[in-house]
Amino acid sequence: MSDPDSAPPFDVAEADRLLTTTRAVRRRLDTSRDVPDQVLFECIDVAEQAPTGGNVASRRWLVVRRPDLKQRLGELYAESGAFMQTIAERLDGTDHPQAEVFASSAHLVEHFAEAPALVIAGIWGRHDDSGRPGLFDSVLQSAWSFNLALRARGLGSVWTTMLNAREAELTEILGVPPGVTTVVTFPVGYTIGTDFRPVTRRPANEITYFEHWGNTRARPTPAGTATVASGPGVVVEVDIDARTKAVWPLVSDPTTPAGFENELEAAEWTSSAPHGVGSTFVGTNRIGDRVWDITNHVTEHIEGRVFEWGTVDPDDPGAVWRFELEEVGPRSRLRFSVVIGERNNLTAPMALENPADEAKVLAGRRKMMRAAMQATAEGIKAAAEGAN
Repeated sequence: MSDPDSAPPFDVAEADRLLTTTRAVRRRLDTSRDVPDQVLFECIDVAEQAPTGGNVASRRWLVVRRPDLKQRLGELYAESGAFMQTIAERLDGTDHPQAEVFASSAHLVEHFAEAPALVIAGIWGRHDDSGRPGLFDSVLQSAWSFNLALRARGLGSVWTTMLNAREAELTEILGVPPGVTTVVTFPVGYTIGTDFRPVTRRPANEITYFEHWGNTRARPTPAGTATVASGPGVVVEVDIDARTKAVWPLVSDPTTPAGFENELEAAEWTSSAPHGVGSTFVGTNRIGDRVWDITNHVTEHIEGRVFEWGTVDPDDPGAVWRFELEEVGPRSRLRFSVVIGERNNLTAPMALENPADEAKVLAGRRKMMRAAMQATAEGIKAAAEGAN
């Protein structure tokens, strides 16, 4: 935690506003207003302060303004991005979560060459496909700093890489020498308005893991160790080669996990269909010789996307379990998570019985949960792909 008695070196609110509102600008680039060299020099100077591997000054920047060159690059971009327009047309008028993204991308395909300047970030060197750092890790952070510097001056851009697929034509058109890799191309212009806002992302407590991959905390802890009060949890994720509509019947059926893991032996709905928020089901659980039933309450139900339930008491659950589905291209990403409550379960009192063992007890319980959840996720994946 920062020292409350010392003033921060920057205005944190303004710094955070810059970082959280630097958006991909596709439809709101002002194509009628020129972008002076001086502004680009300033932004590139800022970007060049980013770290670089070995402190070797290997980054290079190429600015394209000539209409004929921009037109040729625009044609290459349109050929590479034709699929964007096809998908945008297919999703137009639907409530698909990616409809707006593809519509915006299709707009850029059509108007790419109209940007006042196209700025290419490149680097001396060729990637050897070894997976070792040393090339892209020396240019990507600088390229993003360039975007931030643009935003701070009332300009905008969008990160595009589709021209990389046409490298031979790109390098011929622009005279890029052998040995240089062009990494990202930015259509740059002043923005129409500056009222950009943060977008919805997963909060840090859902995607930050502690000590072991998948171990979450719903709340921060001052000492940085797992506690019952921190809302310890587990996340398991798998990608499935099937559409979400094929996976949803499996994740929204509480009997599904019983077929894949050992702790849950059976489950049965205790409320009438159709099932949704407020519906209940009973699960029969076993650990060793101990067998017990738990009443579960559905707390969130979004068709095709989310199935969540809390155990014992919906207002003070012993645990909150959650399946989430997300479309990732033609596949689905399944996220299976749990957060352990402070009451109404066996884990919390065991962990709190001896404070010195609290983190150890939680680690042991989460290890058991993770194994069961991974088996469930893999079982769902196999079932969905087998039926696909």
